Amino acid sequence: MKKLVLTSIFTLALAGGVFAQGNLAWNVISPAAMTAVTNATTYSPFFGGGSTGNGTVGSTALASTGFYYELLYTGTYNGSTAGVAPTTLSGLGTWTDSGLEATNSIASAGKLVPVAGTPGATVAGMNAGSGPGTGTTNYIMLVGWSANLGTTWGGANGAYTHLQSSSYLSSLGTEAFFGISNLGFTSPATTATSPGATVFGTASTPYGTPINSLNTPLYLVPVPEPGTMALAALGGASLLLFRRRK
Repeated sequence: MKKLVLTSIFTLALAGGVFAQGNLAWNVISPAAMTAVTNATTYSPFFGGGSTGNGTVGSTALASTGFYYELLYTGTYNGSTAGVAPTTLSGLGTWTDSGLEATNSIASAGKLVPVAGTPGATVAGMNAGSGPGTGTTNYIMLVGWSANLGTTWGGANGAYTHLQSSSYLSSLGTEAFFGISNLGFTSPATTATSPGATVFGTASTPYGTPINSLNTPLYLVPVPEPGTMALAALGGASLLLFRRRK
């Protein structure tokens, strides 16, 4: 009987951890803390490019020249930011999508506006404590990309899927941009708390240290030339033909 009770308690605790939720102040994106910049001269570090460089503030249009942003989180904060930020696409794939998205503002170039922003956005999977500074502390990061890579981060047509597809990139026929912010970490508020833990800011809070990227670079993504892709396809077809003749 005791074993059954202990097993039930353990199962409930585990389920609570899996389905935990945290509340974040997603609608507060301070222009002083987050400004998007496109870098037209350097490839994204994820594709072997540099990690620095100047650029221009992103377009205000929300059409093909617009930009989208998604809040990702991962792991448990271990007291250090060293070695946590992803440096490859496979490493980026281990981060969890919070489901919180923003676009560039149509009123002020480069500023971000949350999609369906609310005073407190609930994120499933982020373990919240019973008050500031308690519970699980998660690393948080913003990813940004040009709208021609897609309008959503997740799903079959998401930006991450397109970033891994050379055939899709070669079909764009135009420049594409991608980049990440610096890291922050937070222990989100309980869902009953509004507006929630601060995500963006220039100073630490009781919940942790927000993301603070005064100029978040969106680097060029190397787009394969259509001619190169066509030659590769022709070569493959030639090999198949040669094998059939044998």
